[in-house]
Amino acid sequence: MMRKRIGQDAWKKILQAVIKEMHLLMALHRRTVMIMVAVPLVYTVLFGALFYENAIEDVPILVCNRDEGAAGRKLVRDLATMPDIRIEERLLDEGDEKDLVQNVMDAGAVGVVVIPAHFSRDIACGEPVSVAFFVDNSNTTLGGTAAKAVQSVVAQWDASVQEHQRRAAGWTSGQTGSLDLAVRVIGNPTGGYEDFFLVILILHAAQIGIVFSLGPSMVLDRKRRRKRWERHTLSCLLAKFLVYLPLSLLILCVCFALSMWGLSLINRSDYLSLILLLSAYLSAIVAFALCVGSWVRKAEQAITYVLVYIMPSVLFSGAIWPRYDMDTVSLAISYIVPIGYVAEDFRNLLLLGDSPGWLWHAGILFLIAGLFLGLACLGIRQVKEKDTAEKPVGMKKREEKDAENLDAENLTEGTVNPMV
Repeated sequence: MMRKRIGQDAWKKILQAVIKEMHLLMALHRRTVMIMVAVPLVYTVLFGALFYENAIEDVPILVCNRDEGAAGRKLVRDLATMPDIRIEERLLDEGDEKDLVQNVMDAGAVGVVVIPAHFSRDIACGEPVSVAFFVDNSNTTLGGTAAKAVQSVVAQWDASVQEHQRRAAGWTSGQTGSLDLAVRVIGNPTGGYEDFFLVILILHAAQIGIVFSLGPSMVLDRKRRRKRWERHTLSCLLAKFLVYLPLSLLILCVCFALSMWGLSLINRSDYLSLILLLSAYLSAIVAFALCVGSWVRKAEQAITYVLVYIMPSVLFSGAIWPRYDMDTVSLAISYIVPIGYVAEDFRNLLLLGDSPGWLWHAGILFLIAGLFLGLACLGIRQVKEKDTAEKPVGMKKREEKDAENLDAENLTEGTVNPMV
């Protein structure tokens, strides 16, 4: 009987605790509930819209038709009917492979199909013909999509169009030629996921470490050194920025050095360009973390508020899912996140040795960093005004008196330390 009563009392206490927690949930923990509800819903809508079509389309391909006959024009039209690719006809000079690769990068294309001169004549004569296809496989998703589309068209030609034309001319099957596709893969020849994903993951890991540590640290430091932050906001903010920027740059350089020397990550660019682009990216991320820590009053807020940013920053960077296949909202988001200005450029610098426009993107990142630092100063001022408005009158007077005493001490010493 006693055990039964003890068991009933235990369940009663648990029920009371549950009811109390539900009351606290609605009274004190509304923000927690909002975050738990909002984050999955926002991610569902954003990512669902990004992957809605379920396939990549309109991958840009250059077509260099050096043939003047009907067969060459027909092959171009057949390539244009493929929904996965978007062709742009461009007559390129007959240079070496390096020139073709440079043309691909300058045009922002994924590959180039080169139809040789006398293509129509050789087709009509039953001679073997080879169509060259240079494909940039730095992004394995785009490279694979382009290669599949071009190979499909060439295979259809080899199996049907050629055979029909040759038999119509009276040749036997043994006399027919063949149409081959000479594929040359550049950027990531092996199609390895390390060269494709590792760069993005390292850049993403850097921003996770900076945002989740520096933001809360900023909040705590403002509380510990409140007087200094209030009196010398800009100096303290720049001091933090100038300390954490080279530190994060050093850590990121070590990560990429280990990847190059220990994990065989390809590098075809000069180190100065890589370091400059990384510096621009990290300046924006460090400034963003300081900005977040300047607008909130609690360290946990600096962590929870950036959860909405972290995952979209990777998927909307354009390094995995291409910008030209994004909807309007996704495209706008891709130009807001700092990693969107560096991920694809940095990977192209490593794998191809160049990335058109990367200097412009570095400049934009430095401007974004300046914007975030300005917003951080404004946030500190707003938080200070809010704290002052909520303090009792007596506490305000004591703080004003302490500030006057501090000024008198500095004047007596004859020097004023700008960082104090």
